[in-house]
Amino acid sequence: MSWVLTERTWAAAGVFALLSLVITCHQIYKHLYYWSKPEYQKWIVRILFMVPVYAFASWLSLKFFDSSVYFDAVRNCYEAFVIYSFLSLCFAYLGGEAAVVHALTGRFHKPKVLTLTCCVKPFPYNITFLRLCKKCVLQFCFIKPATSLVTIILESYGLFSEGDLSPNRGFLYCAILYNFSIFLAMMSLLWFYQATSDLLAPHKPVLKFLIVKSVIFLAFWQGMGLSIVESLGYFENEDKAEPGELSAAYQNFFICVEMFFVAILHLKAFSVEPFKQDSDALSRGHALGRVSSNLKSALSPRDLVDDTIRNFSSKYNKYHHHSNDSGDEGPHDADEERADDDDNASVDSWNDEPSLSSSRQVRERNSLLASRQDSHEEENTDDEEASFADGVMLWPLMAWQNPPHRSMYSFQLECINIRPGQP
Repeated sequence: MSWVLTERTWAAAGVFALLSLVITCHQIYKHLYYWSKPEYQKWIVRILFMVPVYAFASWLSLKFFDSSVYFDAVRNCYEAFVIYSFLSLCFAYLGGEAAVVHALTGRFHKPKVLTLTCCVKPFPYNITFLRLCKKCVLQFCFIKPATSLVTIILESYGLFSEGDLSPNRGFLYCAILYNFSIFLAMMSLLWFYQATSDLLAPHKPVLKFLIVKSVIFLAFWQGMGLSIVESLGYFENEDKAEPGELSAAYQNFFICVEMFFVAILHLKAFSVEPFKQDSDALSRGHALGRVSSNLKSALSPRDLVDDTIRNFSSKYNKYHHHSNDSGDEGPHDADEERADDDDNASVDSWNDEPSLSSSRQVRERNSLLASRQDSHEEENTDDEEASFADGVMLWPLMAWQNPPHRSMYSFQLECINIRPGQP
C-alpha cells in the first residue's frame, strides 16, 4: 500500500494541520482583540484565514477522497477571496483608490520582461490602469467558484477526478481555465506592485506578496506537476487506486505540511505588534466584547460585491473613496460621511437639473469649490492641485479626518466634468 494512503500519513498530516490551525487562530484572535486599524486588519484577518481553510480542507480530502471535490471547492473559493483581499489591503495601505490615482498622476509604466509587458508601449498609470488591475482580480473571484460548481456537477456524473489529465474527463479543461484566470489575477497584482512599489515600501509588502503568490499560484503548479508525474507512471500504484487519487493524496499531504510553515511566516509578515501600540486607548472589556463583531465585519463579502458592481459599471469614473471600515465607524464618523455624501450629491445633481443653464452651472461649481478651498486653507491643509486627464478635471480635496481607529489621513477625490469652451 502506498505510504501516502496510510492512516499513519493521515495522522501526521493532521498534526501539521492542527499546529497551523492553533498558530493562525491565535494570531487572528490577537488582531481582532487589538482592533485599532480596521482599514488594515479587516483584510489581514481574511488573508490569515487562508491557512486553516487550506490545511483543514486538505486534511479531510486526504482521508475522504471520494468527497474531496466538495472540500476542494471550499478551499478554491476562499483562494479567490484571498487574492482580492490582498489587493484591497494594498489599496488600504495607500489611502484608498482615489489617493492612489492622485499619487500615480504623471507616472508611466516601464515595459519589462518580468511583467510580460516588454512589447507594450509605455502607458500612464491612471484610473483605467487601476480599473484593469481590479477587473483582473475580480474575474478570478467569480470564475473560480464557477469552475468549482462545474467540478461538483461533473463529479456527480462521473466525469471528473482530481488529478486525472485524461481528455475525456473534466479536470484537464477546468485546470486550463483556472490557470488562465489565476494567471491574469497574479499578473495584475505584479503590475500594481510595480506601479506602487515605492509607495508601499514602508509597509514591507514583498514578504506578504511572496507568501500569497506562493501559496496560491505555486500550490496549483505543484498539483499539476504531481498529476503529470502520476500520468507518466512514476507513482507505484500497488492498490490500484483510481486515476488521480495518488497525485491528489500527495498534494493534500504536502499542503498540510506547507501550511505549518506558512503560519509561521504569517507571524512575521502580518505581525500584530504595530496594532498593539495603537490600541492603548481601547479598554480591555470593550475590546473583548467586540471580537465577535469584528470577526463578522472582517468576513462579510459585501465589499466584494459592491466593488465588483463599481468596477464593472460604466459610471466608475464618478466614484469617490469609500472607507474600508464602514462597519466600525462611530456616530460622529457616520454624520461626517452623510454630510460628505450630501455635498457630493448636490454637486452631482447639477448634471440632472434641466432648469440651470450651462454657464450658471459652471459659476456655481466654481463658487462651491472656491469656498471649500478657503475652508481647507484655514485648517492648514495642503494646497489642492488640479490635473487634467481625458477631458476631466480632477480636484483632489484633502479631508483631514483622524478618528481614534485611524492613523492616516483619508483622501476624497471628486471628478467634475468641465467641457472645453464653457465659461
